[in-house]
Amino acid sequence: MRTIKDLRDLWLPVAGLGLAITFGVPDAGAAQEVTYAGDVAHILQENCVRCHRPGTAAPMSLQTYEQVRPWAPMIREAVVNRMMPPGWYVDRTVGIQDFKNDPSLPDEVIQTITTWVDSGMPMGDPSLLPEPVEWRAEHEYWQLEDDQGWGPPDLILTSPGYTVPAASGDQWWEPDVPINNVLDTPLIDSRWVRAVETRPADAESGYVFHHANTFITRQGDTWEGGGRLSGAAVGKRMDMYPADSGKLLLPDDIVRFALHLYPIGREVADARIQVGIWLYPENQEPEYVTPDEISFNSGESRDLGLPRYTDLLIPPNGYQLLRGHFVLEDNARVHSIRGHMHLRGGYQMMEVVYPDGRREVINKIDWNHLWHTTHVYEDWAQPLLPKGTLIIATSLLDNTANNPSNPDPDQWVVYGRRSASEMAHVRFGMTYIPDDDFEEMVAERERILRDRETRPAADQ
Repeated sequence: MRTIKDLRDLWLPVAGLGLAITFGVPDAGAAQEVTYAGDVAHILQENCVRCHRPGTAAPMSLQTYEQVRPWAPMIREAVVNRMMPPGWYVDRTVGIQDFKNDPSLPDEVIQTITTWVDSGMPMGDPSLLPEPVEWRAEHEYWQLEDDQGWGPPDLILTSPGYTVPAASGDQWWEPDVPINNVLDTPLIDSRWVRAVETRPADAESGYVFHHANTFITRQGDTWEGGGRLSGAAVGKRMDMYPADSGKLLLPDDIVRFALHLYPIGREVADARIQVGIWLYPENQEPEYVTPDEISFNSGESRDLGLPRYTDLLIPPNGYQLLRGHFVLEDNARVHSIRGHMHLRGGYQMMEVVYPDGRREVINKIDWNHLWHTTHVYEDWAQPLLPKGTLIIATSLLDNTANNPSNPDPDQWVVYGRRSASEMAHVRFGMTYIPDDDFEEMVAERERILRDRETRPAADQ
């Protein structure tokens, strides 16, 4: 069977194709032709302004020439160093590089911004400016509807309200509620879920939102029925399952909301989240049941148990490396990877050792706590891991002054739910595949690779 490295090497010519859409890319050698109105404004509007506008967490607005010009040298540095657009911390030197949702700017777009700044940041002809966009607040849109064209959700879960005090510590709100008590439309029969998305229910809830998860429980609960439904944090709103996979909802399910909220200096009454649910058509059942994100962390029954939180103890001005392993008892197809640490996070890495002894790095994530991203593999790049594969998860925690996120390197750091404490887990979006189907998937992957090898480079 082809390895992940084989796949990466053979598809290298198309690496980096993602969802970032750009406009106005000029001839990089013609500096006089690169202007804000004709080129840079289009790039910023498509890639930056959704966050860099009033009412968001971004530190400055980038909607007009007057707003952009003072920040232009910093913008240049941020895009050249690929710090912006944010949220893409996959190490580009190792592992799979082919993802559906990579927001990184193409080299020619970075060159456009560089050329514009280096040539004195000319305004250009105002008639070439893009049409203004009516941006909506975080609680007013669904990303799956706007960016993926899926239409509005079929169902919406709304959590019970919680009053966040004006001044206090972290707040956790974890009610268990019958699903039909929190759905906008009652669930009459069983239905299959193909995607979910989480947003704050209103503007005030958005201000106190740290992160949120939802879980489904039912009688005789196993990973095939229930478990995690959704998860959201800054930079991560949605989960899309593979096209042949889904999760089951039943009318008597119980929803557990797990909200982490933080005071902002004034009381916020009835803080809530909403979870949009996109369903398969009625009476359509997906081929596979997916547990979706499986955590490699604390040894809870629904997780794969590596590395253990109980081993987390970081000395002042020091490091800790946590490493654990797990052997797959079933074949698995991996559709996404997501890291999670707090302020002392350094990097996380997932490796596999195949049953024949070959070892590969799947991905290394250089951690940044400011942005949480689910990295979704291209369909043809999804790792196919046969039963008996050893999965190795590594997390490096950095409690030194060299870590720019570290609030105090002189403190001992232990496991905890607050950002000042630590966690270390990696989440794989996984689906377990029966033997016959898995062999067909491997054979199809082989066919794709052979076709790729024989096709002219111009057609790739």
